[in-house]
Amino acid sequence: MIRHFVFVKFKDSLSKADVAEMVERFARMAEEMDEVAAFEYGPNNSPEGLTKGLEHCFNLSFATIADRDAYLPHPKHEAFKEVFVPTIADVMVFDYEAAE
Repeated sequence: MIRHFVFVKFKDSLSKADVAEMVERFARMAEEMDEVAAFEYGPNNSPEGLTKGLEHCFNLSFATIADRDAYLPHPKHEAFKEVFVPTIADVMVFDYEAAE
């Protein structure tokens, strides 16, 4: 299983409704794609203060590396990024292969 984490800080100019819309769009895109095995989302709630300003996490799971690699250039993902990227101030992506 491949875990694909997207850590985000949305632009300060976005309202809570704007952020909620981006989350909804992300979830809808993931739901529509056969390559995505699972999708989770959540805002940071760690008390440690070690997020380096990143406030939200999106976690996509893929059954195989091939599924992840097909997702990245997929037209639905590319179309989503056109809307999503302009709303973010900072982003970090981290992938790993989960141990069985």
